[in-house]
Amino acid sequence: MPEPCPVAATLGVRSLRGTRATSPIIKALRAAAPHLYWKQTYTEDEVGRDFLDEYGYVELFGPGGHYASNKLRGYIGFWGPGLTYDRHDHESEERYFTLAGNAVFCAKGSPNLMLHPGQARSHASHQPHLMVTLDQPFLAYAVWRGAGFDGLPRMMASQA
Repeated sequence: MPEPCPVAATLGVRSLRGTRATSPIIKALRAAAPHLYWKQTYTEDEVGRDFLDEYGYVELFGPGGHYASNKLRGYIGFWGPGLTYDRHDHESEERYFTLAGNAVFCAKGSPNLMLHPGQARSHASHQPHLMVTLDQPFLAYAVWRGAGFDGLPRMMASQA
């Protein structure tokens, strides 16, 4: 089994500001964090060490998830404060549901949007997009659907 990513060890002590609707989810995630298989998609060459130290996700269902599925992919992702998740795309459609924190999403052909807890953002297949976290960690539930959901994001040069 690969070495656990840093987020697994620190999620329980991070300040995650949620809403009353999401706080039970955050409480459960903090309790389960050390027992879940946290992953990272990228290499240090692609995103840098600072990003990797503050990023991780748990694939709940999908080709590599706790529950195998070849029809959908769903995960909970964590990005620390002050991170830029650079421009990338993927074949699958994607929808983020904010659980805690806030982040600015920029996507080609769409207005920039700051998401807060309880808000969502969708990206079409192959729509280049990026995300910037601000002064607090960002926690989201994301779902991929459509063709290519078993593939991984492809990092791109420049901004969306």
